[in-house]
Amino acid sequence: MKAKALNKPTPINLAQHAYWNLGGHNSGNILSNYIQIFASHITPVDKSLIPTGKLAPVKGTPYDLRQMNTIGSRINDLPYGYDINYALDRQGGLALKMAAVVKHKPSGRAMELLTNQPGLQFYTSNMLKDVKGKGGFVYKPHAALCLETQGFPDSVNHPNFPSQIVTPGKSYKHRMLFRFSTMVA
Repeated sequence: MKAKALNKPTPINLAQHAYWNLGGHNSGNILSNYIQIFASHITPVDKSLIPTGKLAPVKGTPYDLRQMNTIGSRINDLPYGYDINYALDRQGGLALKMAAVVKHKPSGRAMELLTNQPGLQFYTSNMLKDVKGKGGFVYKPHAALCLETQGFPDSVNHPNFPSQIVTPGKSYKHRMLFRFSTMVA
């Protein structure tokens, strides 16, 4: 994704919000999918889901997905499921770096996500409730997951977060690559 500031400094923080279920749209929930996120910190949120401006380590919390785990292994330790921005372990530049890996063992499908952005919002469709979808299938909570590469949410109000201000003459360049493969049985 690209954008330019025309005549004054402009906050730009674009994200895509695709839902994924590697088992297929009508395969049930994603709780048995395996995930790994390459981040040692999250940006905690308040009760309104607005970032507090702090960075919190994931070690020893349900947010610790630095090693491959099933999504469902810790989701019940969270009030509503995953809906949090991860501060990816590397930042800066336009080079693509690994952000996350998702695997669905029964189908053998795998997805890798690479990005040049500092943040990754991980959402487990906690609020889906009886949403009619493809082929009339009714989606329930945790029917899919979202991995949204982005700058840190609310970064304009937190000077310690990576800036999302683009100045005139400069370009915003947001790169992401979803790479799919099959796992050998």
